[in-house]
Amino acid sequence: MHALAKLCIKRPVFATMLMLSFLVAGIFTYFSLGVDRMPNVDAPMVMVTTINPGASPEEVETEITKKIEDAVNSISGLDEIGSTSSEGMSLIRIEFDIEKSALSRSGSTE
Repeated sequence: MHALAKLCIKRPVFATMLMLSFLVAGIFTYFSLGVDRMPNVDAPMVMVTTINPGASPEEVETEITKKIEDAVNSISGLDEIGSTSSEGMSLIRIEFDIEKSALSRSGSTE
């Protein structure tokens, strides 16, 4: 380290050019970084749609939606469950934690 200091004291132009080369290389690499403000992430989400023609929204909620939500609620790694019950139809949105791998959600052992 002392040799570099002695060299820079003896040759100040060399030290200046060395500093400028590091500065230019740093600026070049900064602008060529591949950083994305909105990365393309596939959200781990499942939509379950069930149809029961002629059923009222209350019947759909108690007999279909609630039973599916209770069954799915025991799965590990859940982030959020949301549902909508309307006349003759139930729509359930199940979101998983992003940290969980697809392998652990699918139950595969490969």
